[in-house]
Amino acid sequence: MGLRTDRGSSAKRQAVLWKLVSTGVGVLSGILVRNAIGFAWKSLTHGREEPPLNPADRRISWSEGLQWAVASGVGVGIARLVSDRLAARGWEAATGHPPPGMEG
Repeated sequence: MGLRTDRGSSAKRQAVLWKLVSTGVGVLSGILVRNAIGFAWKSLTHGREEPPLNPADRRISWSEGLQWAVASGVGVGIARLVSDRLAARGWEAATGHPPPGMEG
């Protein structure tokens, strides 16, 4: 019976650790992507415009708000995919097995 508890406890620790690792990598990639999208925005507008802080603000045109929403959504979606895969690869390299919930 003790082995079951130990295995269950270990699995829970692994799951919590994986959540921390994947969340940390995700937050870092989100920050990097937001900065990169802001830099691209400024480059595309030749430095004339700052990215909209709040695209829902009525002072921001619909066109500009939609452009920012699409750019942000695509950028963050791609960053999440890349960061999740990189974190999983790192986890496998460190532990020798896939992260919890990604087995098989």
